[in-house]
Amino acid sequence: MHCKAFDQNITYSNQFLDVMPIEWDVLVTEMAMLGTIIYSAIFVENWIAKRKMHLKEKEDGRRTIEFVANDLKKKIRFIDDSVQYKDFKPFFTDMWDAIILGGKQTVLPFELFENLQHTYSWMKYYNNELEQREKGDGEAVVMEILGEVKGSIGQSLKLLKEAKL
Repeated sequence: MHCKAFDQNITYSNQFLDVMPIEWDVLVTEMAMLGTIIYSAIFVENWIAKRKMHLKEKEDGRRTIEFVANDLKKKIRFIDDSVQYKDFKPFFTDMWDAIILGGKQTVLPFELFENLQHTYSWMKYYNNELEQREKGDGEAVVMEILGEVKGSIGQSLKLLKEAKL
C-alpha cells in the first residue's frame, strides 16, 4: 500500500535540499576553526592556572627562606649569648618543625633542604647532649658542639643568601 502523505514529505524535503544545499567545505572550515578556538581557550586557561601556581610556590619558597634565615640569625645570637655567659640552654627547633609539619620544605631546593636538615639536626644533638650532661660536667663538649652548630648555621645562612628566590 502506497501512502500519498509519504510521497508528499519526500517532495517537500527534496525541495528543501534544492533550496539549501550543504556547503561542506564551509562547514568543515567553520568546525575546524571552532575546534581550534575551544582548544586554544582551554590551553590558555590551563597555562594561566599553572603560572599562578608556579608564582605562588615561588612566593612560598621566598617566604620560607626568609623565615628560616631569621630563625637562624636568632640562633647565632643565642649561641653567642650562651658562650659569653656560660648559660647553656636548649635550642627551640619548633620553627623548623613547623615547616616540616606544614609541608613547606617542598618549595625549597633539595640541596638547601638537606643542608638545613643537617643544621637543625646539630641543634637537636646539642639539646640531647645538654640533657645528658650534669651541672658543670662536660662544658668542653657542649662548647665544642656549639661551635659545630654555629659553623653549620653559618654555612646554611650562606646557602640561604645564595638561594633567595
